[in-house]
Amino acid sequence: MTVTWRSVPAPLRTLARWVTIVQLVGYTTSLVFVWHTTRLVPPGVATRYRGADPLATQAAMQFPKSLAEMLTITHTHLLSMAVIFLLTGLGVALCERLSERRKRWLIAEPFVALLVSFSAMWLMRYVDPRFSWLLEASSAVLAVTFYVQSYLILREVGRRESEPT
Repeated sequence: MTVTWRSVPAPLRTLARWVTIVQLVGYTTSLVFVWHTTRLVPPGVATRYRGADPLATQAAMQFPKSLAEMLTITHTHLLSMAVIFLLTGLGVALCERLSERRKRWLIAEPFVALLVSFSAMWLMRYVDPRFSWLLEASSAVLAVTFYVQSYLILREVGRRESEPT
């Protein structure tokens, strides 16, 4: 027997629907925060982590992140985002309308993007500010994948058992 959203009891589909909705709100809020602090541009991201010369800018003072701050950011974000993508990965795994190949890609991609993003963050902070471009690119792919996963889950948990495939 294959387990899919169609075969899962209605209370579990309800749970999945609301967990996905809350995750969508939380993830979107985090993107708004990143936009607010960096304007979602590589120079803004680099300044956020590497600091800015207060004489060269009229903006608020930005200090380089310390090693302790970098470790804290990495620790908290990697662990919490791993749980988010565990949940969305489980949701995608239960989707009927996707090929196995697409499911595997959608499940694995966020974990790869997380590792690339946090590696780029460290490289940007301690090696070269141009790694902010890699951080931007991997984070953008991560966000798109998250929204695609969420859409697919919500599409499937909203189906009734009697609906045709």
